[in-house]
Amino acid sequence: MSRVRNFNHILLVTVLSLMVNGMLFTGLPNLLPKVRRQADLESVQTVDFLREPPGRQTDKPPERPEDAPPPEPPRVVPQRTLDPINDQTPLTPRMEMPAFDLAVSTPDMALGVPVDAPMAQTPAMPSLKAYYGMAEVDQVPVATLNPRPVYPYRARRLNLDGAVDVKFLVDTTGQVSRISILSSSPPDLFNDSVMAALSGWRFTPGKVQGRPVSTWVTTTIEFRIDDI
Repeated sequence: MSRVRNFNHILLVTVLSLMVNGMLFTGLPNLLPKVRRQADLESVQTVDFLREPPGRQTDKPPERPEDAPPPEPPRVVPQRTLDPINDQTPLTPRMEMPAFDLAVSTPDMALGVPVDAPMAQTPAMPSLKAYYGMAEVDQVPVATLNPRPVYPYRARRLNLDGAVDVKFLVDTTGQVSRISILSSSPPDLFNDSVMAALSGWRFTPGKVQGRPVSTWVTTTIEFRIDDI
């Protein structure tokens, strides 16, 4: 019996607790003051995206008529028409020409009109040949360096004299080339000595009208035992 009472007592307490909690849960929000949010107070602003009509006035003040410069009057160029009969204005400007005294005395006319003599033309320089002979040049080559040929040992031992006729070319720089033996006495005894000596000779070149030219030279080189 006591157990039933205890169970009923616990059940009653539980039911009362649930009722009290339900009343508090449902009535408590109504007891609190309502707070207005900032979002509830904001108003919606509308924006007009329509274009401004062409005739609508802008904020810029209109220009006053007195500020604009007055228009420039059109320029009128007077046109003149020439009367071919009455108008005597010349079409070309008149120029005052100085007066020249063209009086010529009779004696001067008898002498005729002086004419300047034509200027003398310098004759053209003739073209030069490749080679000239001794008789064709204005100035023959002159030796500036001509060491004597070596006297051959065989000719000295035999106590022999000799002579060699030789021909060579002196070019425009004065050097010797194209050496050839024309004759020699005794034969072939002095030829090598002459060829070796002429290779080292130097000349002032021959000239034609002041210009150096290549010149053929013919000469005789003598060997004398007494000159040793």
